[in-house]
Amino acid sequence: MKPRDRVLAAVNGKEILPVPVDVFENWFHPRIQTDLQRRLGLSETDREELLRALGAELRWGFPIYVGPPLEEAPFQSAATYPFTKVYRGIWGTWEGLETYTEELFRPLAAVESVAEIEAYAWPDPDWFDYGTLTWQGKIMPVAEWAQQTADYARVVGGFNPVFSRVMELYGFETGLVNTALRPDLIRATVAKIGAFLEVYYQRLAESVRGHADFLGMGDDFADTKGVMIHPDRWREIYLPLWKRLFDIAHRNGLKPLMHMCGSVRAVLGDLIDAGLEVFEVVQVTAHGMDPVELKREFGNHVTFYGAINTQNTLPHGSTEDVRREVRDRVDVLGRGGRYILSSMHVLMDDVPVDNVLAMYDEARTYRPQ
Repeated sequence: MKPRDRVLAAVNGKEILPVPVDVFENWFHPRIQTDLQRRLGLSETDREELLRALGAELRWGFPIYVGPPLEEAPFQSAATYPFTKVYRGIWGTWEGLETYTEELFRPLAAVESVAEIEAYAWPDPDWFDYGTLTWQGKIMPVAEWAQQTADYARVVGGFNPVFSRVMELYGFETGLVNTALRPDLIRATVAKIGAFLEVYYQRLAESVRGHADFLGMGDDFADTKGVMIHPDRWREIYLPLWKRLFDIAHRNGLKPLMHMCGSVRAVLGDLIDAGLEVFEVVQVTAHGMDPVELKREFGNHVTFYGAINTQNTLPHGSTEDVRREVRDRVDVLGRGGRYILSSMHVLMDDVPVDNVLAMYDEARTYRPQ
């Protein structure tokens, strides 16, 4: 079977061995990528060659931004993620810092009325070229991208959050206070974010119809203990929008794939009922995210993507620790299909090369008894 066939069979509930694997969203932090390429004797300028060597069975493409020039920040990023520049993004917040610190400019922090939210300079979906995708540093028309990735399961889209975006716009403290005391402001903000995302995903889905398999989305609304607002309030404010976005995927022959970090178990069933088909990350270190329990409760209804521990096992464990964890995930999450093995977040520079190679080697060779 070709990689695409293996992935789709697993997502549809067939037990596939060895389990399908991916490199998390097809990217690495810079040093680990270079170290892997050197260890394997590969070109240091060809990430696709590295993906093939590790056996990644999905390929990810993203629409091209063609809107107004974005303002570069007058300061450098000290963030964990290896962005070379910080810039003011399409939502008016600083991108590339990956932080909710209250010290940064939060454009909606002082708003007091829905009218102010209506008047804010919201982004325009016309700022993206949906017929062209970026892939491994290359820019190409959708049809060409699809032809070059035809053997693989293909994902388009990416992390376009709603809850996280609200917190970036207001600042975390103000965003949480307004959720409790001024939910009218939060609902109006979510409506504006949603108006953009519904057009963005509809245009993207139409453009890739017949050329892709999954529509990638994402939001981080949970920490390691649980959903960061009461689950009932989250269901009221945020869930209806996610259902509409999942419906866009289904209407265009695509499967919704959603990135969610943290302890999302309290609302995972709600998202599945709304149409979610692939749950990406599976942060097994968070409360209530035990793989055995997740598989028992949701395993007949959603595909798990990820679950190999990037907080402890991969950076700090031995190669045997990594292999043992891979076997455990295959035994549990891989039973009956609906599992794509990957690290539970991007491979960072603190992960030893030997551990990365052990993860993919064990995934290729292990067969449950």
